Amino acid sequence: MATKPACGPERDPEFFAAIDEVFGKYPDAARRYAVSCMRLEHDIMQIDFEKQIGVSRVEDGQIITEFRERDDESVRSHHSACCKWVGEAPHKTCVEICLE
Repeated sequence: MATKPACGPERDPEFFAAIDEVFGKYPDAARRYAVSCMRLEHDIMQIDFEKQIGVSRVEDGQIITEFRERDDESVRSHHSACCKWVGEAPHKTCVEICLE
């Protein structure tokens, strides 16, 4: 018996068909966004996004993401740099900020 993929179009074909339709309707915006599987954060690292947030930076040609407590001062001072959201409108939650 074949196991179901953890993420992607084979796992959630209707969702990806809808995403394809939206990306086709807004091609300029589509170039700025990507669909990301949250399996590593949820299942492997067991990040609690109610309490923690990813903080990403570029260092020596690599993207480094660390998870910090949301109430950390370094997180609050950069909240306008949110680069990854989860949830359904109007209850979207920032789960990653990207520092330049």
